[in-house]
Amino acid sequence: MRDPEFIARTADAVAVMGQAAHDYGPGSPEALGAAQALQDLHTAADADDAQDR
Repeated sequence: MRDPEFIARTADAVAVMGQAAHDYGPGSPEALGAAQALQDLHTAADADDAQDR
């Protein structure tokens, strides 16, 4: 299970992505950048989990 800080960071990233998609369009560089940041956050967390096993 993910820790509360990770969940909060994920929620923040999703909020930024949604706001950017609303303001600039879903295919905009802003929205795509926010989506990439969210993916990077999860990729890094998954790598950390793999090292802990």
